Amino acid sequence: GDIVDSRFDGAYLGGVAASNGTWAVDAYLVWAAIGGDRPDRPSLTVDLDLIYGRATLGRRIAPDLYVTGGVRRLALKYDFTLGDLPDFSRKRGVWDPLVGIAWNRIGQKVEWHASFDGGGFGVGADVDLGAQVRLDWKPIPHFGFAVGYNYLYLKVEDEVLRRTAIIKSAIHGPAIGIGFYF
Repeated sequence: GDIVDSRFDGAYLGGVAASNGTWAVDAYLVWAAIGGDRPDRPSLTVDLDLIYGRATLGRRIAPDLYVTGGVRRLALKYDFTLGDLPDFSRKRGVWDPLVGIAWNRIGQKVEWHASFDGGGFGVGADVDLGAQVRLDWKPIPHFGFAVGYNYLYLKVEDEVLRRTAIIKSAIHGPAIGIGFYF
């Protein structure tokens, strides 16, 4: 049967970026919670929380070019109730160390940002590759708009019921937002 009652419980997206020319810091966090219910044949209740975060510190090695290091967090918390069966709940996530490169061109009205990082190294994910590009337009002082595109590829191996499960995921899409610049 179909999910009859779907729900959006909430979401948050926020970030911060700062630079003094030599050093650059970039961090953001995404949280979203969704769920759904099917009342009969048998009853099903699903709740899902997604947490995604990335933080990097960069050191300038050439004009507008930085070498970066940091961490990425991706976690899913899910709860399922199917009929009279016991509830099933799990929170699975990975913490991945990252190394990468970033390019930041800062102008009076327009900023360009691009980065590529890789990580995992078997610490959390076996392979963790991310890339992003963003254009910030600041029509008035201290306020602007951002538009960009993000890409994330993860390969994770997990032991489930004495069998190795391999999960490969490519997540990508556009991003839009507003910015406050100081």
